[in-house]
Amino acid sequence: MTDLAIETRDLSKQFDRQLAVNEVDLNINYGEVYGLIGPNGAGKTTLIRMLAAIEEPTTGEIYFNGERLRPDRPNPNLQRHLGYLPDDFPLYDDLTVWDYLEYFARLYHLREPTRSRRLFDVLELVQLVPKRNSLISTLSRGMKQRLSLARTVIPASSTESASLKPSR
Repeated sequence: MTDLAIETRDLSKQFDRQLAVNEVDLNINYGEVYGLIGPNGAGKTTLIRMLAAIEEPTTGEIYFNGERLRPDRPNPNLQRHLGYLPDDFPLYDDLTVWDYLEYFARLYHLREPTRSRRLFDVLELVQLVPKRNSLISTLSRGMKQRLSLARTVIPASSTESASLKPSR
């Protein structure tokens, strides 16, 4: 097992003649918070989309926990542990908060009783437990952002659940 949570080697992405990401080498340890800062068009979103297995790199390699992300074949084990929150965070307004999160938990193959425990954990993390039966359409923009964050962290392993609980 590697000491790195995420590693990239010579990661590049080119769109036609535009080089969006150029030979990026990342080494991110477990528990590290890593930020990307740069001007518009610098390749931040493209890099994140490649790490989330949404965009295929032109060249280079991506590793999670020492396991290579392969664009040419399914990566179900890796993808079960990835969460991605895009800028526009699409939501389904006609669902309740709980139903929305349960839908995504099922996509990650979480089974009962783990699924319900996990959903309560993420609702507690984002401080939306009282809104669990509310329609998404009734939430404020800030609550919708927190709900999107909750969806993103659903795949975190159960051993990480305790560390996801907000401090009081």
